[in-house]
Amino acid sequence: MKFHFQPKYFLSVIYFAFSISGYSLAVETDSLSIRNDEIVKIDSIRIEGNETTKDFIILRELTFQMGDSVSGKMLRFNRERVFSLRLFNQVEFKIEKTPDKNILVIQLTESWYLYPLPLLRIQDGDLKKSTYGINLSYRNFRGRNESLRAAIGFGYDPFYSFNYENPALSYEEGIGLLFSFAYVKSTNKSVNAKSIIGEDFTNKMYLQSISLSKIFNQFNTGFLTVGFNYIETPYSVLGITASGKNIDRVPFAGLSYIYDSRDLKQFSENGLYTFVSFYHNGFSIDDISYNQFNIDFREYRKIVNDFSAKWRVKYQTAFGNVVPYYDYSYLGYSDHIRGHFQDVREGKSFILTSLEVSHPIVKEWNFHIKLPLLPEKLTSARIGIYLTSFFDTGDAFDTNSKLAIKNFYYGYGLGITFLFLPYNAFRLEYAVNENGQGEFVIGTGFSF
Repeated sequence: MKFHFQPKYFLSVIYFAFSISGYSLAVETDSLSIRNDEIVKIDSIRIEGNETTKDFIILRELTFQMGDSVSGKMLRFNRERVFSLRLFNQVEFKIEKTPDKNILVIQLTESWYLYPLPLLRIQDGDLKKSTYGINLSYRNFRGRNESLRAAIGFGYDPFYSFNYENPALSYEEGIGLLFSFAYVKSTNKSVNAKSIIGEDFTNKMYLQSISLSKIFNQFNTGFLTVGFNYIETPYSVLGITASGKNIDRVPFAGLSYIYDSRDLKQFSENGLYTFVSFYHNGFSIDDISYNQFNIDFREYRKIVNDFSAKWRVKYQTAFGNVVPYYDYSYLGYSDHIRGHFQDVREGKSFILTSLEVSHPIVKEWNFHIKLPLLPEKLTSARIGIYLTSFFDTGDAFDTNSKLAIKNFYYGYGLGITFLFLPYNAFRLEYAVNENGQGEFVIGTGFSF
């Protein structure tokens, strides 16, 4: 989401942030009494405060077992992994020493699990192209990290959706389940499709899929997905649809894989993340047969003192018989080049790269406030404030054209990120593109 606002206000916030960054505002709560390089044997584990969440949901995030000797650094890493479940407002690790054993005490404060959230999407920065509605989420409803989500939207691109996720369908075998269904009345996003038809048009889409996941260990997860999409357009034109008819009926199947060794997944300082997927669509029904391949690689590293850096390369492509415009790759919608936030580029493929350096103003502050009529779980959060600098570049292109660095467009700038964990983030950013044009962006969510 992007809004324009006065530069003087943004610059005032930047100036204030830099002016206080030298002070001791990094209120970091760390109840662990051992140093990073100190080794301790874990003879027993006791979990406290999980009124709803089952013990095994927490224990399977740990990279060690009872009887192992671990360092303080590893314990802090595991604390962040447990917090990354997004089920708790606060997670603390403590070592309780008795004459004959060391007990790791995991103290938890559970978050609020049922809440509605308003949603607003503004297309092309035009309020007349707004989609608005509500997203209802019920997380951890049986204490097994299960979630139910339902959403409905009105306005420019009306939709409704439902999904159910159970990452512990069979805990012993590491099997999970995800089911999703959505109806979307989506305005065409392709400039090429609009030029062929001569006007804007709308696609009606019914999308459904079911996935089985397999957790191999704490860092590696695989997925098998099957589904069926129904896409209806006003025109029977090859390319507008994959079949050349006004209705595409597209069964699909695919495999995907995630490697994730990050500490705090929402805003990491160390670790790697890799997502790879391959899907086949159509199976030659109505001559529909094309493939989609995606890879997203990210690295997170501390560099010096409290500075940390992260970078990513994301590439996706579609290839095969006829790739319909509704499955083209787009920059400017869900993926952006900051500095060209509203600029749309399309092709059968795109590549996006980003580099970001951050420094904490407030690294970790466990915030609590008591308000009448509201449970404390709703008024508690782990707050962080970070100064960021960033550089984005990329391009969308067709598979029959050469990838040329000279065609890449880019943007760079500064920003402030406000973390409200485990829930979300809020970002204020100013970006300048290669033409010297600047833009302010207000964003929700994490950059990557």
